Amino acid sequence: VNGYVPNVVFTCGAVPEDDGTVKIYWGGADTVMCAGTAVIDELVALCLSVSRPPM
Repeated sequence: VNGYVPNVVFTCGAVPEDDGTVKIYWGGADTVMCAGTAVIDELVALCLSVSRPPM
């Protein structure tokens, strides 16, 4: 699925949960809605990391 901007996620919302996770919602390729779940501490560590995994 291709949109106007490749390899970028434009989030539409985020819901932090009591268990330390966050549900993140975004639009996919300008045609669908997507959702994912991440552990907040791991997400923050990855964002601050110098060595990010390749896209």
